[in-house]
Amino acid sequence: MAEDYYSLLGVPKTASLDDIKRAYRDLALKYHPDVNKTENAEEKFKAINEAYAVLSNPEKRRQYDAYGPEQFGQRYNAEDIFRGFNFEDIFRDLGINVGFGNFSNFSSSNDIFDRLFSQGFGTRNRGIDEGQSILYRMDVSLEDVAGGAEKGIMLRHVKKCDRCSGIGAEPGSRIIKCDHCNGSGYMTIVRNSMFGRMQTTTTCDKCGGTGKVYEKQCRQCHGKGGVVGEDKVSVKIPAGVEDGMRLRLKGMGDYSRGAPGDLFIEVHVQKHKLFRREGNDIYAEVSIPFYVASLGGKIDAPTLHGTTSIEVHQGTQPGTKVILGGEGLKSFRGSRQGDEIITVNVSLPKNLSKEEEELMKKFRDLDSGSEHKDRNWFGR
Repeated sequence: MAEDYYSLLGVPKTASLDDIKRAYRDLALKYHPDVNKTENAEEKFKAINEAYAVLSNPEKRRQYDAYGPEQFGQRYNAEDIFRGFNFEDIFRDLGINVGFGNFSNFSSSNDIFDRLFSQGFGTRNRGIDEGQSILYRMDVSLEDVAGGAEKGIMLRHVKKCDRCSGIGAEPGSRIIKCDHCNGSGYMTIVRNSMFGRMQTTTTCDKCGGTGKVYEKQCRQCHGKGGVVGEDKVSVKIPAGVEDGMRLRLKGMGDYSRGAPGDLFIEVHVQKHKLFRREGNDIYAEVSIPFYVASLGGKIDAPTLHGTTSIEVHQGTQPGTKVILGGEGLKSFRGSRQGDEIITVNVSLPKNLSKEEEELMKKFRDLDSGSEHKDRNWFGR
């Protein structure tokens, strides 16, 4: 179960923005991993920053309150949550003087979070270590949702360079020691901050931790290992998928020598001209002539798989509901099959021929007999 953001910050759901800021500031100072060396400090620090990124933004907070922790986590990933969230500005606003004034030797407070979130958020740029993930919005029909579908898309992304097979070296180039890390594969950075002197060891961004590089860069990709191009990608839409869900295609994002990014397909179910969806059930309306409603009979009713014949009982009233069991949508996370609920509307003729008018008058005269005198036309 997703942890509640309000509980993470220790504030009530009615907390003001000032209350949220104060709570976040205290927790950020308490759990900063360069100050707090306990085992779970880093994960706690990540969690409170995610909570603050949402609750400090009025629109994101409104969405969070509307969906709740579980559904919010399904609809929005780290890229959505941290979009437009600048840690340097946030720290300055809260009076945490990192990267300014007496701490000008510290390049940026965002550097702290680049390190912290380098494992957790697939959408951050990590140079050659991991490629960028891509979000693609796809429209699907209700029929696609009912039976599942496979769709092809043209994806423009960074793909593996075919000249160097993605290694970034000119074919035939020899391997030499990395001049950036002197062959160690690691870089040690010492910086001053509000928390004191910090020493950080990171993987060399030139050799990716191998300590070795190629003498000549590939002239097609300029040593990056990837080039921008288009690929045709087949996307399987599972039956029962819901509007706004994201499907993950691992490794189909931007190419990188370390690891390719992922492709996220955000599904948007289009409005149907006949059916309305509620969970796994679908709803439709069918109009029948008044004489069929009176006498009964069989009619054709639409389903997501074509049409089916249903029985209309004699004396069917407007608004009568007919349930077609199992004609709805399959549950995305289970085996349950929804139903189709049909509302029967009775259609009355607007213009009568002379013969029809005579028949209607005859019916009126018959209906006014003693057999129907107790009929309550006004529902009272």
